Amino acid sequence: MVTGDQKLMAKLRLTDTWLSAVTGPGDYSDTIESCLKVRVARTGAKTFSAVRKLGGKTVRVRIGAYPEIGLREARARAGEFREMRALAPTPAARAEKVADAVSASASNFFHDYVADMQARGVTSHGRVKGTLIDGKYALLPFLVARHGGMPRAGDVTIQDLQAWMAESYARSPNYAPHLRSYIVTAWKWAVKNRYDYRGGARDYGITYNIAEQLPTTPKGKPGDRFLSNDELKALWHALDENHPTHRVLKLMIAMGGLRVTEVTMSLAANWRDGWLHLPETKNGRSHQLPITGTAVPLVARCLELAHPRSPYLMSNPRDPDEPLTMAAISRGAKRLNKQLGFPDWNPRDLRRTMKTHLIDAGVDERWLDIWHNHGQTASVARKHYIRAEYADLKRDVAEAIDGWLGPVLSRP
Repeated sequence: MVTGDQKLMAKLRLTDTWLSAVTGPGDYSDTIESCLKVRVARTGAKTFSAVRKLGGKTVRVRIGAYPEIGLREARARAGEFREMRALAPTPAARAEKVADAVSASASNFFHDYVADMQARGVTSHGRVKGTLIDGKYALLPFLVARHGGMPRAGDVTIQDLQAWMAESYARSPNYAPHLRSYIVTAWKWAVKNRYDYRGGARDYGITYNIAEQLPTTPKGKPGDRFLSNDELKALWHALDENHPTHRVLKLMIAMGGLRVTEVTMSLAANWRDGWLHLPETKNGRSHQLPITGTAVPLVARCLELAHPRSPYLMSNPRDPDEPLTMAAISRGAKRLNKQLGFPDWNPRDLRRTMKTHLIDAGVDERWLDIWHNHGQTASVARKHYIRAEYADLKRDVAEAIDGWLGPVLSRP
């Protein structure tokens, strides 16, 4: 009797064109890599396997589904399996060894790492997944393009990471430290798994943390940059209210220099009854501000465009349950720099810009400190009094902001 692996297995040179078109169920063997087989199910699903005699037994190991696993990667994995000289002594060790021979790709490494983060309840697993796997500028597609196919995790070099970080740094210098921390932690996890003595060790071919060689980037500082009246006017009229990152920048200006996070993290429900209610700000205190006349129509537009299932005033287009990221805002600012031909600035500079111009216009700096939630100290008895006092003062600041912005932003 013939076995399932022996009967009617057609041999041909597998190509992506053929794999994309074939629908007839059956098993097919590659003439380029003798160990590589592909099984086409009645549903049309195609699965790569590696099959060979090993230790006197025919051993089949699943490589993965096509097209998630490309033909080039499947041939490489089957070739590695063909080079194995012996099976491990126990069934469990044998299964693990054979599986590792064909599946320790960068994709497996990243997916396993993110799955482990999610299982441990790490809240940042979604951001890490976007950074490593499926984001617009994720590391995995960069590596596939650079290597001409899916690389093994252990074949990723420090030069690969350096090149990816260089592109990321060019797009958003302020976000580079976050990206470095993500990949350093991922490689650390892989090394730990390789040497885990508690059982369940997984060898990704990574023996040490190459990502730690990447230099740390000093935390970005706004510096002394502020936009001139003409620059602010040009920027304001270049901002497209249909673009979420542009709405953030425009609202920062209209509200007299709010912090970036005070806009991006704000909920739609925080903007009500003519006031912005922030339950907690950078200094740990709650903060309330009247919505300026300049900001009123913009807030209405933001509420109109808000995602119906998101709590945020401006949610992440990729995931409505998350706010816009600082990286997205920084990229938007960088593109605007190129469009307008401005000297470099970052979104945080808008806060200094507004405060500088308002002080020059005669607004009391102490009032602006209150507006910007700076330097407020008072006794418990005094706090109840200054709440009412500050409400009127904040209304005065809002009027001053509108009074200064009106002529500056008006078209010629």
